[in-house]
Amino acid sequence: MKTPLLVALIIVALVGSLAGFYLYDRFNGGSTSSCSDPASISSHVYHPYRLQTVKSCITASGTVDRVIYEADGDVHLRTNLDPAYSNLTNSGNEGYPNNGDLVVEIICVNTPSQTDAIPACQNYTNQIPVPSAGQHITITGPYVLDTDHYDWAEIHPVYSLVIG
Repeated sequence: MKTPLLVALIIVALVGSLAGFYLYDRFNGGSTSSCSDPASISSHVYHPYRLQTVKSCITASGTVDRVIYEADGDVHLRTNLDPAYSNLTNSGNEGYPNNGDLVVEIICVNTPSQTDAIPACQNYTNQIPVPSAGQHITITGPYVLDTDHYDWAEIHPVYSLVIG
């Protein structure tokens, strides 16, 4: 008779723990586990002064709505976040051009055609895969506000990206 009660208590404790981790993650702006800046990617951000860091590293997931290749060599992914991460967008992400999506930037994907961006990508070879529109992704990197673009929220630069 004691065994079923013990099993029930263990199940309740496990469910409670998982719910607690989910809620902590949900209300603290994404997961912060396993964050690191591989290959010092952040040192290759073009005009870093415009990025106001909110969290030094988070992980979030969503579906890519649009892939945009920029003249500074970066690729912008307009990402429709999964419900658990919907709190990561702000009023700057609403309307054109983001339509409510989080901006996710993979830096130095291509050689910049924008002259003043060329130095930022020197001595860096991008290793982050570029997904296609419609693909589900999980991204890790700094969570920032872009002060040159309506203070919209971004993950910039992407430290890691998993497709699927």
